[in-house]
Amino acid sequence: MFTKQNSLIILAYLAIGIWSCLMVYSASYASAGNRYDVASTHFATRQALFYAIGLACLLFFAKLKTAPFCSKKTMKLAGGIAVLLLVLVLLTGTATNNAQRWIQLGSATLQPTELVKILLIVVTGNFIVHYFPKMSQSNRTTYLLIAYILFCAGLIILQPDLGTSFIVLCIFAAQLLTSGLSARRLSQLALTVILFAAISLGITYLLHPDFFSQARLGRFAFLDPFSEANLDASYQLRNGYYAIADGGIFGKGFGQSVQKLGFLPESHTDFISAVISEELGIIGILVTMSLILFFIWKAFHIALRSQSAFDTSICIGFATWIAIQAFLNLGGVSGMIPLTGVPLPFISFGGTSIITLSCGVGFLISAERQITLTERRNLHANQQ
Repeated sequence: MFTKQNSLIILAYLAIGIWSCLMVYSASYASAGNRYDVASTHFATRQALFYAIGLACLLFFAKLKTAPFCSKKTMKLAGGIAVLLLVLVLLTGTATNNAQRWIQLGSATLQPTELVKILLIVVTGNFIVHYFPKMSQSNRTTYLLIAYILFCAGLIILQPDLGTSFIVLCIFAAQLLTSGLSARRLSQLALTVILFAAISLGITYLLHPDFFSQARLGRFAFLDPFSEANLDASYQLRNGYYAIADGGIFGKGFGQSVQKLGFLPESHTDFISAVISEELGIIGILVTMSLILFFIWKAFHIALRSQSAFDTSICIGFATWIAIQAFLNLGGVSGMIPLTGVPLPFISFGGTSIITLSCGVGFLISAERQITLTERRNLHANQQ
């Protein structure tokens, strides 16, 4: 089932899993007892469990062929489930930190938007494959897909979760840009979407001016985080700065972070990179980024080699997902862009995120295996 290249992906997955569990433990053992009243190993143990489940999902998807996922039936099913999950979380979801993004399932929680990302990647990949002739002849067909994606992004914004909605739109844009549509059609679609977005913002401001409230505009406190007017909004960002500055090149040592001791409320999730920077310095951040970049590179590499339009589109979507999410997280923590509240892929604590990413890695392995089998068949045919 596995080739030499596949084995490298699994080794990288195991490496990033171990790295994640270590850093989640270091970032959470203090707050586990002080803030959540659980054992110091609670979050690290759960992260290890998530990776164990993720590995099982990875092996399951790696064993399957990608072809059965490429069908109109799969597209409709995935699209329906995505909308159902987004509606359910708005109606029955659990609110935390003024955001309704989770569904409570007994003692566990499900974050539907993580599942929706991979479902929408499948929907877009299928749509492009099955309707490309119509898409290349008229924009009307593509507008249907755009309307669906914008509808899902709108449901995500209502949670509110601007970061994830931005990721979803970037993934869709990447899949559309690499679909093979002409530059003329792509430019027409882009202009239409920009015009629609401008009109939507205008209508939103007129009907719901509170949408642009001071709390939401506080995201832009990163432009001047030390201003007296921004002290409350930039509290976590400033403590992230202190952590990064204290870490320097080599860090203060594993487990030696000060900022995680109550100064960074989300130290094991959104701001885990700040803890890594404080404890392991720039070296630790480079190791973390290298592990994440491997999966981005591998997905693009498989996309370029694959002869399947569906596999290519899915791999492009998966690579864009990891890249944009990592950029939003690291960019927000470093103060380059506004904070969006998205986790660092593969590293931050979170079961739904780890499991869905693992499914994506399993798809990469399956797609690469199909490439290897095709190359062997072609070689065998040429030899005969």
